[in-house]
Amino acid sequence: MKKTIILLSAVLSFTANAQWSLTGNSGTNPSNNFIGTTDNTSLVFKTNNLEKLRINPDGRFVFLNLSSTGQIWDKNLFFGGGVNNATSILNTVFGIGAFTQNTTGGGNTAIGSNAMSILSNGNSNTAVGSGAMNNSQSGSDNVAIGTNALESFISSSGNTAIGSHALAYGSTGTNNTAIGVSGLRYLKSGTANVSVGSESFRSLDNGSNNINLGYSNARNILSGNNNIFIGTNIVPYNATSPNNELNIGNWIVGNNGTIGIGQFTNQLPADGITADGEKYKLFVKDGIRTEKVKVDIAANNGWADYVFEKDYKLMPLNSVEKFIKENGHLPEVPTTEEAIKNGIELKEMNILLLKKIEELTLYTIEQQKRIEALEKKVK
Repeated sequence: MKKTIILLSAVLSFTANAQWSLTGNSGTNPSNNFIGTTDNTSLVFKTNNLEKLRINPDGRFVFLNLSSTGQIWDKNLFFGGGVNNATSILNTVFGIGAFTQNTTGGGNTAIGSNAMSILSNGNSNTAVGSGAMNNSQSGSDNVAIGTNALESFISSSGNTAIGSHALAYGSTGTNNTAIGVSGLRYLKSGTANVSVGSESFRSLDNGSNNINLGYSNARNILSGNNNIFIGTNIVPYNATSPNNELNIGNWIVGNNGTIGIGQFTNQLPADGITADGEKYKLFVKDGIRTEKVKVDIAANNGWADYVFEKDYKLMPLNSVEKFIKENGHLPEVPTTEEAIKNGIELKEMNILLLKKIEELTLYTIEQQKRIEALEKKVK
């Protein structure tokens, strides 16, 4: 009897030592002592008798998995979200309600409640923030960082939205970049737009190839293409649908390649043609100060030296005198009124002045010859 009691005590002692203690264990060997399963089943952790964490046979963590029957997920990491299917791979999900309707796709990262919640197919998308890419159904290579960023883009690729509600309510579009709260917020369709600054291009509904750097620039335009706005609170000349406009700080403006420096009340002509019918590509307010200006002459006959050709007909001085008395200015020279109305063309005016100087030189030479002839007669 005594031997039986000793043997039973030894067995009970061995059994107790083989269990994990709530106060810790010592002398364990990781090769033999572990918490887990020895067959091809998941290790489940529960609280309140409900499953909260599962480590499946593939070594993947599944959190808040309350309906665990028949899990066949593979090569995904889901913390609080995810979807039960066998085709999505290499997806990472952190957040309640995130990535819950995906059927195909891989390489997606959703962090935040309801991020990518209804994305059915797509690859290499990143959504960080509550509701980021929330209603996107398909698309690849999109990046959304911020609450509701890229929230409603139904199908799109290559878009980057950083900031709350950036590119939030669009439907389709590719290769757009919005950095700042509500940047490109309502863009429904468009390609290759760049907006850096809160509220910039906020109301743009459709448009492509626009660049916006600064706070609240072109905030209320509805459509437009090929515009560049840099500054703060810039309002385009065309307040609803600008195209080919340039505005840098309201000091450098442009329209279809025509450039202006200074503050212009009216928009520059797109073709550069002004009221005088001439075409210009650069307009400057308040003057230019520089150490050097060089003007190209298009052709040999563009200069005034033709005055010295033998067949040049010099207007007689009495005819010049008569013209001056009748008109109040030299022949070919614009009047004061014309100069004020139309301005003067620098190259043409310099050529004209040179022509008058050369004509004056011819008059002087002719006069000198007459003086010398008279002097000979006097002698």
